[in-house]
Amino acid sequence: MRPDEAVRLVAQFTATWSRPPSERELEDLMQRWALEEALTREALALGLDRGDPVIRQRLVLKMQYLAESGASAEQPDDAELQAYVDANPGKFEQPAEVAFSQVLLSPTEDPVAIRVALDGGTDPAQLGEAGLLPLSLPLTPLPVIGRMFGTDFAAAITDLPEDIWQGPVRSGYGQHMVRVTGRTAAMLPPLPKIRDRVEGEWRSDQARQMREAFGKELLGRHTVTLPTVDEVLGK
Repeated sequence: MRPDEAVRLVAQFTATWSRPPSERELEDLMQRWALEEALTREALALGLDRGDPVIRQRLVLKMQYLAESGASAEQPDDAELQAYVDANPGKFEQPAEVAFSQVLLSPTEDPVAIRVALDGGTDPAQLGEAGLLPLSLPLTPLPVIGRMFGTDFAAAITDLPEDIWQGPVRSGYGQHMVRVTGRTAAMLPPLPKIRDRVEGEWRSDQARQMREAFGKELLGRHTVTLPTVDEVLGK
């Protein structure tokens, strides 16, 4: 047993019981570790690890952890993170937002008549079908609108002129008269506002690259023979 293994046992005991082990307890811990080590070595010698998907998965996860561990130690500067943002704008772009009012039409209502009434100043709450849909939304990201009303509806209101009742516009609920009351364009926020998020994505990407490079290097060192697809399928 290496001294660091014994130190690890002491740390685990202390974390569990909020005190260090006594000499007798430490001796018992080390004896149990010795038995565990002997059982592990014998199991490996007997090949009990082979063909066990659970053991294979645990070993794979440990090797992947080793391959990715370098990513957590790296400290990217702002220039490197900005370059990462520039190369992956889609990951960090803030989507366009639209604010609008809407009236859900009943199947029997005439859209033209409803629009005339709205243009004449009739309260939208007095028109259309009553329901749980909000009559108006403040500036809301288009993906959120898409989840609420459907992606076709979100796409349709993107280019509607502002402050004019338009429609009908179809959603998953039916036909709507819509008046866009405001919008913002999609934008890429400055790095200081999203630095933590960018660094997290950068580290994940670094870990993935390290894992892939490690796997490629291992495949070059080990000969792994695979059957052909036809052999597996019995063709």
